[in-house]
Amino acid sequence: MVKYKKIFVGSRCNNNCLYCSSKDKEQTIPDFNDIVHEMTNSEVDSIEFCGGEPTIRSDFIQIIDRARHMGFRRIKVLTNGRIFSDMQMVIKSIEAGCYLFEIKIWGSNPDIHDYITQTKGSFWQTIQGLKNLQRLPIDKFICIRIPICRQNYMDLQNIIATIIPYKINRLILSFKDSSLPMRHALPYIEKSINISILNRVWILTENIPFCVMQGLEHHIHALYNVDKTPYEISYEYHENCKVCIYKSVCPGVDSQYLKNFGYQEFSPVIESKHPQDIKKLYE
Repeated sequence: MVKYKKIFVGSRCNNNCLYCSSKDKEQTIPDFNDIVHEMTNSEVDSIEFCGGEPTIRSDFIQIIDRARHMGFRRIKVLTNGRIFSDMQMVIKSIEAGCYLFEIKIWGSNPDIHDYITQTKGSFWQTIQGLKNLQRLPIDKFICIRIPICRQNYMDLQNIIATIIPYKINRLILSFKDSSLPMRHALPYIEKSINISILNRVWILTENIPFCVMQGLEHHIHALYNVDKTPYEISYEYHENCKVCIYKSVCPGVDSQYLKNFGYQEFSPVIESKHPQDIKKLYE
């Protein structure tokens, strides 16, 4: 379990996603010196750049290069991957020191993906970016983040089938839409997990509590997230959560989701064979 220093490099983006948490906020663009200052005196040797879209900064490569020269062993970028449709940007990023890429995909085709990103052509640029990353014969780690929403939850299996040929190292299914009942999405999530297992791809879920993932607990992202920091989400516990055996590792439920649907579908887990295995992760 690797802990990353997270660096926000600006809210500007070349997509306009329906579910962007910062699209209605005032745009902030830290300058290069501010970012370098933020990188200093780190207690960890791994760093993660996020936005907005980090790769559209004109000094993106310089930021990566500076992080490498400051001694960070692992440099990761959270991105929509569109910039990597240009092979030269793939080469420059890796030469600068970035070998970890977390790429967000919303659909298995342009009709779904481009509708959610509100950006025509974004799907094919992201796919081309994946192709270019795969073609480069250098060790790298590629994670695909699939935010789950009412427009794409029935497409999850198709998304995974589309991206698996690109030698993906990890998948994250992130429940993003507080207006989508989890019970509607869970059958598709379970099938997607099975597809990934069959293809030997590590898959995790995010923002889905343990009580609705029984039998699949080892695929919950919170187990491996040492930072325990949510992605722009406020969590809550119900009174019954106090007696749940997963209380110490489960972040709870999205507060907005609870306002929309209440607690009826969430029940405390009293018995399970997994807590002892989970405990060993933290020993």
